[in-house]
Amino acid sequence: MDNIQKSELVIAKILGLLMEWGVQKNELTFEELKIDSAYSNFYFPCINWLVAEKVIRVSKIMQFANGAADGLVQNPVLTSHGMRVLGLQISYGDGGITMAEAVKSVQSGDKSYSQFGDFFGGFLGGFTKSLGS
Repeated sequence: MDNIQKSELVIAKILGLLMEWGVQKNELTFEELKIDSAYSNFYFPCINWLVAEKVIRVSKIMQFANGAADGLVQNPVLTSHGMRVLGLQISYGDGGITMAEAVKSVQSGDKSYSQFGDFFGGFLGGFTKSLGS
C-alpha cells in the first residue's frame, strides 16, 4: 500500500467514525480508528487536511510530542459541507456509490483496497473534486 492509499484509509476511518457519532461532544484519538500503528504518521496530517478542506470542524487539536499520533482531537464533527460531500454520487464500475457508502465500506472492513481496485486509487482525487463542487 502506498502513502496515498494509507492517507485514504485513515481519512475513511475518521469520516466513518464521525458519521456514526453525529453532532455531539466527543474526543477522537488515533486508537479509536482501530488500525495498525503503521498508519500513525498519517493521523494528524489527515485531520488537518479535513479541517482545511472544511469537511470537519474541531474545537481543538492537541498533538503531544510522545509520538506521531499521540494526542487527541476535541469535538470533531462533520460540517454541513462535509455532509453534502459525503452524499455525492461517484462512479464505481458500471454504476455509482455515494462517498458515505465508500467510507463505510472501508471503515467497516467490508471492502479492501484490492477489492475496490481503481476506485480507491482515485478516492482522494474524487473526494477532492467533490469538495470543489
